[in-house]
Amino acid sequence: MDFRLLTLSLLIMLYSAAYADEYRNEVNEGYDYYKNGEYDKAAERYRQASILKPDRALPKIGKGAALYKSKDYDGAGKEFSSASDKGDKKAAADMYYNIGNTRYKAQDYQGAVKSYIDALKINPIDNDYKHNLEMALFQQQQQQQQQQNQNKKEDQDKKDKKDQNQKQQNDQQKNQQKDQQKQQQDKQQQPPDQQDQQDNKQQMQQQQMTGEDRMSQEEAKKLLARFSEDEKEIQKKLKQVNIRRGSNRDW
Repeated sequence: MDFRLLTLSLLIMLYSAAYADEYRNEVNEGYDYYKNGEYDKAAERYRQASILKPDRALPKIGKGAALYKSKDYDGAGKEFSSASDKGDKKAAADMYYNIGNTRYKAQDYQGAVKSYIDALKINPIDNDYKHNLEMALFQQQQQQQQQQNQNKKEDQDKKDKKDQNQKQQNDQQKNQQKDQQKQQQDKQQQPPDQQDQQDNKQQMQQQQMTGEDRMSQEEAKKLLARFSEDEKEIQKKLKQVNIRRGSNRDW
């Protein structure tokens, strides 16, 4: 798909016949560079011609064509847009067509569709305008479908990632619960620890000491009872001795 270079060639020939001055030389040199594929030099010559006669559409069209060939589609579109309202209706329709081509190349299919429609409004019977409009509409539909598929894929990826994170959290919680249950079971199955054993030992020792204290008190009572009996016996014997001594004095 290409824009109409025939329009550019005819305009150059018309202006070349009318002007034999510096402006015409710049335009002619620009066209020569363009034919030879030296698009950067061609764009510069057309830029100089546009400075000499800024109200002319031809330098803008020529520069736009050179930029288009250099694949500077944004720059070409700007040049064509600035010249689109210049000249007759046929030339204006061709400029809309050229603008549509630059937007198509830049994959701005929505902008291309608009430009081709603008061209067809001026010249509705041009088959090239119609053909490129159909191409732009098809590409626009494909682009929209790709964007929808991309959006669906991104949404699905987000959902999958969210589900994966949730699953990891659930698995982590289950593992924590299992660990806690296992720790409780192990604790219940374990024998008493050293502290429990020591406490039991101290409790048994206290019970033994209590028993020993109880036995010591009973023995003490028995000993006291024996001492009491012995004391009574001694007192009794002392009384008998005193009685005998008194009897001897009377004699």
